[in-house]
This record gives sequence, structure tokens and C-alpha cells, in this order.
Amino acid sequence: MAPLIHNRQLVRVAPADPTLIEVGDIVLARVSGTVYLHLVSAVDGSRRRVQISNNRGHVNGWTGRDRVVGICLEVDGVPRPRAARKVRRPAIRPVSLAGARVELVPLEPGHAGEMAGVLGDPALYGFIGGVPLAADALRARYERLAGGSPDPGVVWANWVVRLRGSGRLIGTVQATITPERDLAELAWVIGTPWQGHGFATEAARVMAGWLAEVPIGRLVAHIHPDHAASAAVAAACGLRPTPYRQDGEVRWESDGLSSA
Repeated sequence: MAPLIHNRQLVRVAPADPTLIEVGDIVLARVSGTVYLHLVSAVDGSRRRVQISNNRGHVNGWTGRDRVVGICLEVDGVPRPRAARKVRRPAIRPVSLAGARVELVPLEPGHAGEMAGVLGDPALYGFIGGVPLAADALRARYERLAGGSPDPGVVWANWVVRLRGSGRLIGTVQATITPERDLAELAWVIGTPWQGHGFATEAARVMAGWLAEVPIGRLVAHIHPDHAASAAVAAACGLRPTPYRQDGEVRWESDGLSSA
């Protein structure tokens, strides 16, 4: 049997939910006080144990499910089938994040008054669609966003972008996260007076760094083909354009993300 992982290949692992482990998964299991990579060759749910094999399929024996501490998500950048949905994840909630010049603060309805001015230039909506909202309408929108997604499988993470030092709000960033797909769709908008200074790039990269720690490994953005500034932000976050379109926008993806 050909080995599933060859010498010197890089693997990406994450904490596992052992109750979701299936035959064919590559897991990190603790054996005799040491953690090794193993292939799961059988699962005994009634006795809460899994059968582990070596890299070539030779059966080593059974071990308790509680000894499975991690799961292999990728081998040399190639995702393992269905592995991402078996990651043990804490509740995902946006937290305050700091960059060199900006801070990301979890969005609240109370931000609506100041943000109505920040987002009040109709030119902001030339590529993304929509119109500026008055403070009351924006507050209602922010209340919905702060309340969270109605889909339990999706997490809405929204931040206002605040300048360090002055405390002035200058825009928003957001990630729509689907943990079971190891996927987050990103978006950002910076008010007209603060554009052209790299604030969107810094804020988006801070958000992408937080997502990597969650961990969420696959990032997507949809960008108007003529929106060069937004394309530059996506590129700075490690995304690349694909041939795929959605509502006239180009789908950008992080490396290794399948476009299926």
C-alpha cells in the first residue's frame, strides 16, 4: 500500500472532535505518552474507541476515542476529504484586534451614529451596490448583525475599523464564517476620506490573521472586476482571482481552495 504521507511532506493539523472521526481520517493520537499521526482503519462507537494504523495501513491496534487529539486537514496544501468539519472549535465570536495603525472593534448598534457619516458618500457604493443609510436604518442593520446569523452553521463576524490614537471610526470589515466548510467570506469598506492610505489592507490582514488562529483555512472574497483597490486588498491577504463569477463579481480565493 502506498503511504498517505511521504517523507518531508508538510501537514496541517487542528484539534479534533473525536466523536466525528471516521474511517480514513488521519489523526493525531496519544500513544504511550507520545502523539503520533495515525490512519483510522475502524471505529467502534459503542466502546468509544478507534482502530489506528500506520502510514501504510498496517493495523497497530485500538485506542480510546479520548486519545484522539487532532486531525490532519491538509497534506502539502491538499485538503483531506471532510476533515475540516471534524475540527473541535470553541464558539467563534469576534474579539477586539489591533494592527499597527488601526484597531478592529466588534460592531455594536451604538456605532451607527458615527458610521452613518463614515459611510455617507454615495461614491462608496459604485462597485458594491446599495445606498448610504441614515443613522436609524444603520442602527437597525447593526442590531441584526450583532444578533448573529439565523443559520446555526454560519457565524457573522463584523468589526468597525478605528484609528489608533484618535479613536475615529473609518470603516468596517466582516467575515461570514462557515466552520464546517473551513471557509470565511471576507468584505471591507473604508470611508472615502481615509482611502488610499493602506487602512483597508491593514484591517483586512488583521482579520485574516485572526481567522487563521480560529482556525479557518479557506478565505474567499467577491470583487467587482474594475475595483482595483479592493483587488489589491484581497491580494495582500493571500487571495488570488479565479475564473468564477457571482453576480458579475470575480471570486477570489486563498491558495488551495477548491472552486467546486
